[in-house]
Amino acid sequence: MLRSIVIPLLAAAVSLPCLPQSDSTAPENKASAPQTAEGALKTFYQLVFVVQEVENERVINTRSYSMIVHGTERSSIRAGQKVPFSTTSGTSTQWQQIDIGVNIDCRKLEVIRNKASVDIKAEISSLMENSKPDNPVPMIRQNQWESTVEVPLKQPSILFSSDDPASKRSMRLQLTVTPIG
Repeated sequence: MLRSIVIPLLAAAVSLPCLPQSDSTAPENKASAPQTAEGALKTFYQLVFVVQEVENERVINTRSYSMIVHGTERSSIRAGQKVPFSTTSGTSTQWQQIDIGVNIDCRKLEVIRNKASVDIKAEISSLMENSKPDNPVPMIRQNQWESTVEVPLKQPSILFSSDDPASKRSMRLQLTVTPIG
C-alpha cells in the first residue's frame, strides 16, 4: 500500500513546474542595467564635440559641447543667441534678429569593433568684425557640414574643416565618442 501512494506522489512532484532559485554567483541587482525589448543591454555613449577656430595653424578659440546618446535615437545640441539689427533708419527704425551659434544633430549611432559610425549635421555661425562702421548690418560667418562619419572610440577625430574665405582663419569640428556605463 505504501508503494501505491509514494509512486504517484513522486510522479506528481516531478511534473510540477520548477520554481526559480537564486544563483549565488549572479549579481544581486540585475534591474540596474537598462535593457531593450529584446533583452540586450542598452549602451550609452558620450559624444564630445570641440569647435576650434584656427589661424595660421594656431588654435585661437575653442568651444566644447557634449551629449549622451543611445543608438539610433536622434540627439541635438542648440547653443547660440539672437543678434538684433536694424533694417531701416530714421524715426521708424525696424529691427530683425539673426540666430547665430552652434547646431549639431546626431542620429544612427552604431558601434562595431571599437569604431563608432554616426550621421552628423553641424551648423556653426558667428559674427565677423565689421570693417565698415557706417554699415549697421552684421556680417555673419557660417559653416555647415553633413555626413556619416566613422571614428575610433575614445580618440578625438577631426570630422570637418573649412577655410573662411574672408580671412586666414579656418573652422574645424572634432568628435570623441566614449562608452559610458
